[in-house]
Amino acid sequence: MAHNATDYEAVLQDYYTDDKIKEQVFAEEPFYAMVPKEQAGGRRYIQPVRYAAPGGASAVFGTAKTNANSSKSKYEDFLISRSKQYQSVVVENELLYATNSPRDSFKKAFDEFDDGFKALGEKIGRRLFRSQGGAIAKLAIASTTTTTLEFADKADVFNFEVGMQLQFSATNGTGSLHNSGATVEVTEVDYETGEVEIDGDLVTAVAAVTTTSYVFQEGDYGACLSGIDDWIPVDDRATRLAASFHGVSSRAANPVRLGGVYMDGTAMGGLDEVLIKLCGKIGKHGGRTTHIFANPETLTDLQLTSNAKMLLPQEIYTTMKSSSGEVLVGFSGYKVQIGARTVKVYGARSCPSNRIHALQMDTWKLYHAGKIINWLGEEWTGDKLTRHATEDAMLADLGVYCNLGCSAPAWNGTAKITPST
Repeated sequence: MAHNATDYEAVLQDYYTDDKIKEQVFAEEPFYAMVPKEQAGGRRYIQPVRYAAPGGASAVFGTAKTNANSSKSKYEDFLISRSKQYQSVVVENELLYATNSPRDSFKKAFDEFDDGFKALGEKIGRRLFRSQGGAIAKLAIASTTTTTLEFADKADVFNFEVGMQLQFSATNGTGSLHNSGATVEVTEVDYETGEVEIDGDLVTAVAAVTTTSYVFQEGDYGACLSGIDDWIPVDDRATRLAASFHGVSSRAANPVRLGGVYMDGTAMGGLDEVLIKLCGKIGKHGGRTTHIFANPETLTDLQLTSNAKMLLPQEIYTTMKSSSGEVLVGFSGYKVQIGARTVKVYGARSCPSNRIHALQMDTWKLYHAGKIINWLGEEWTGDKLTRHATEDAMLADLGVYCNLGCSAPAWNGTAKITPST
């Protein structure tokens, strides 16, 4: 009997170890790697947050008794449903055979399964800095009669890849897509100029598009996981806090305790001043900042402009470990002295260039069903790869079921800054 896929099943399964999987998922995304995680099933996750303490104390005993019921502790429970993301990779068997030897190819076609796994992990890392609306950028173009896209935040260009299908809307996931979801395809990406080329005239393909429309990867509109930008809204903050979020009808009753600390740092003297004041505001609400995340170019600006008010005493290299203790992946950063606290600072290329996040990491949790990224069907069949049903090819379907929670929004903050040029 001829060799078949069953004969090689063990080889295909052993190719991916847990360490390799985690390294691919986390390698470029420090917040994604460092945020605490919890694997749990069920229908949804309940995240309670207390936003008011008993306030009925009085010098008069009778008054305190009267006020006891109306001024007791108040809570909201965020009902966090999982969000889904998928990646499918298909490679023809002939190509797998033709590239299996180093003398036949500079790169094995089998590596495409690795690349798909890594790409999905990087997308989740990017989404953790953004919102459930799904936008990956906002246009900033002079005219819609164009094949060149530019964005309000130049750093958003890192959300794009050649071949990506794009959709557009006037809102970030709360209305409808322009022209019933009409798409354009990305043909070129220039990460330095911040420009993306598409396969035709924009307004011809998407007639209703505007010069400031939001941009989405096809299928993501209003369907992504919640990110830091949801838990600590910046743009349109009052409107977003007044809107429903994970079952809480409004966070306006206590915008800080339910919506985090926000500070406009665009008019401040420098990034060192922004960080010092942001961490001070968070401390005022009881938070203890442990980690700061910023775009890598923002981090270099911090190093260039910091002065005696803030020290950069040493470089650090954080080694991430799993619960069993094995080394997974590391990140370079700096420790900074802010007041009496020493805080770790990391550059994250997925972080928008006009944001700095000062976080207390033990208040965050990424809830997920199954593994962080699942080989769909592996849990039940043992197979990571399967034969394609209608093609002479091997198929890998990957899936993520997760969402981000925060137990104490007020102990975390975001500053809006002027991006590096």
